[in-house]
Amino acid sequence: MKRLIHNHVFALIAWVVITVVAIVALPNVNQLTREHSAINLPKSAQSQVASALQNKHWGHHQNNTYQVVAVFNNGDRAMSARDKANVQKTINHLDKHSDRYGIKAITGPNDNAATRKQLISKDKTTEIAQLNISKGHGTLRYINHQLSRAAKTNGVKTYITGADILNDDFSGAVQEGIKKTEVISVIFIFVVLLLVFRSPITPLISLLNVGIAFITSFSIVTNLVKHVNFPFSNFTQVFMVIVLFGIGTDYNILMYNKFKENLGQGMDKWTAAHDAQHKAGRTILYSGSSILIGFTSLALAKFSVYQSAVGVAVGVAVLLVLLLTLNPFFMATLGKKMFWPDKKFTGESTSKPWHRMAQNSVLHPIITLVVVFAIILPIGLSYHNHLNYDDADEISNTVPSKKGLLVVEDHFSKGTAEPTTVYIKSNHRLDNERDLMLIDRVTNQLKKSTGVKTVVSVTQPAGSKVDELYVNNQLKQITGQLGTAQSSIGQLSQDMQSQESAAAAQAAQAGASPAQLAAQQQSGMQMMQGVDRMSAGLSQGGDYLTGLQNSAAAKTFYIPSNQLGNKEFQQSINNYLSADKKAAKITIVLDSNPSGARATREIPQITDLVRYSLKGTALRHANVVVGGQSSKITDTKQVAGGDFIRTAAIMVIGIGLALILITRSLLQPVYILGTLVSAYMVALSITHLLTRIFLDRPLLTWNTPFFSFIMLLALGVDYSIFLVMRYRNIDQNKYLPTERIVRAAKEIGTVVISAAIILSGTFAALIPSAIPTLIEVAMTVICGLIILVIIIPLVVPATIRLTYPLKSTFRDDEGNRKKQLNH
Repeated sequence: MKRLIHNHVFALIAWVVITVVAIVALPNVNQLTREHSAINLPKSAQSQVASALQNKHWGHHQNNTYQVVAVFNNGDRAMSARDKANVQKTINHLDKHSDRYGIKAITGPNDNAATRKQLISKDKTTEIAQLNISKGHGTLRYINHQLSRAAKTNGVKTYITGADILNDDFSGAVQEGIKKTEVISVIFIFVVLLLVFRSPITPLISLLNVGIAFITSFSIVTNLVKHVNFPFSNFTQVFMVIVLFGIGTDYNILMYNKFKENLGQGMDKWTAAHDAQHKAGRTILYSGSSILIGFTSLALAKFSVYQSAVGVAVGVAVLLVLLLTLNPFFMATLGKKMFWPDKKFTGESTSKPWHRMAQNSVLHPIITLVVVFAIILPIGLSYHNHLNYDDADEISNTVPSKKGLLVVEDHFSKGTAEPTTVYIKSNHRLDNERDLMLIDRVTNQLKKSTGVKTVVSVTQPAGSKVDELYVNNQLKQITGQLGTAQSSIGQLSQDMQSQESAAAAQAAQAGASPAQLAAQQQSGMQMMQGVDRMSAGLSQGGDYLTGLQNSAAAKTFYIPSNQLGNKEFQQSINNYLSADKKAAKITIVLDSNPSGARATREIPQITDLVRYSLKGTALRHANVVVGGQSSKITDTKQVAGGDFIRTAAIMVIGIGLALILITRSLLQPVYILGTLVSAYMVALSITHLLTRIFLDRPLLTWNTPFFSFIMLLALGVDYSIFLVMRYRNIDQNKYLPTERIVRAAKEIGTVVISAAIILSGTFAALIPSAIPTLIEVAMTVICGLIILVIIIPLVVPATIRLTYPLKSTFRDDEGNRKKQLNH
């Protein structure tokens, strides 16, 4: 029993049981990722208010559905009559079997005049159908697969696309990328460890340890997601893989080097293992704790995407426990066999580059700091924070849903596939002449707005005015009728004159008296004068109405109450007013990419325009919100930007407090954090330059700065802690602070460089994923690590030299006098 305890066998048994349970309990990861891939914005965000308004107050089968677009394209040639018939046949099939496909509503290109104008491209090459698919019908992957098969049409190419489909395909692309990353990471780490330890056993043990930690922690995270809605996103799993394999390998190198050194000093395997667990384990615990605090602080983020990285904290916690409990089993059990066939047990080698840099740094601290920051600050400050918020750019152009989106953008306005919708929610019904006139006025003002291609509303269902419903057109009809009446009256006056003359001649022939003739003539004249006055009145009224018809005042929507029940207009009301008739929607197609910077700048302008237009009217108290992809991206930009600063501050404070406890200093954490932030700024600027040159991408993705920051800050602090911990372990009674830091840099430099190479290689495994965000994060972290490896042995020794201005001599690790430090 004592031997079992001595060899940590019970730790092995415990971890075997934990691993088996973790594997058995692991949920369906692909499905879980797809279900939690959507960006969750605060409920108060405008796009979310609009979505809630549609789901809660709207009817017509649009609530709780996915919005999907079926695209039918004949290349660059106009569709033939046969092609059009085939497309219509497919749409009829989908409509007829709507229950089979979960379709709650379908709008085809040939439904009416309005849809023919909106859903058939001007070049006649492309037609689209809009579908609302019930969310209860199945997963997006299943819906996409089912509709893709059902939409296949003879003679034309077909695609299923839409924001929801694109997001789901992005989740799938990330999952495929993770598989490549895992394989490449394992191979790379094995090769590096093989070179470092010159043994095939050590890499296998290291990978086994880290693999168990990942499986266990990922099972915990995914079960928390499944049962308590723990923060999760497309990036949670991939960052857990990268971080755990990266730092797990670094920590193993630290511990195995110490164990190997102890064996070389003549310790037996149990003593060597215990000493390595105690001394290297303390450094690992301190370093890991700072990373743990950094990632745990992300739980305080408000933005769901940022919160999702808190899963890494769970992985780090499990990793630390495993490395300090399972590693001793392998070390105590295998002893020197752990490094077979290597026979040299001298521990880690020293680093001449770090030694030289640290020496020069403490000899010329001010010059060193000035030169370092004179180089890095201009580069870091050259970065501009313009980002790409178009998630569709994350998807390869070869993916069918992306192809469909590109086809729509090529043959329609770029905003057709993802229109913007203005919702006007009132406390009274809107199906009346007064409110419809106000909605039409807003519609016309929106059509004049910059960046707007078409606007469709209840009063303009085809995207253009219905002439019969405007006062000027109605007046035109009236004035035309008045002209006809005036002409008729003129003819009547002439007829009366003729009849009067004929009547007088007949009366004279009949022998009528002069008095009778005069009376008859007087009566006729009065009648003709009345007719002339009527004609003049009609002419005057016609002139007034003609003037009114040509005035701006007549260009106003007016629908008589008796026409509100018109069948065609009722169809428009059903499409653009809610079921209770208290909410109206206005659909806007922008002339630019709805996910682009231009479109997001136009959303606030659209919102302000609508609200301003309704001021002082019967709808002045109506709730106006804008929904759609452009609105969602605008909200994402605002929320992400604000939460980045807030979350970064929390993370810096958390890591800073951890560093205060580790270094037992108030100044050293400031120096270390300053170095890390500087390295981040420079790395981000370099990455931006590299993506423009080699990837032909003018902007970084919007997730890149945040994820790069948390990764570089949390992981980069490791190397400073390694150096500081080695500095603290050197006898302070025997060496001066400047001597201790130079000696520490020499001893720990090789470990830090090896760790940086491994972590860089692990992040480099993200590049084959072909996901722009992952590629850019990898490039930023790699650049940042290279910068840290260079500036840490320059900045930290220089700041320690300035912190401890001792009147003594500086001696290098061989004890040779180098320079007087009495100035």
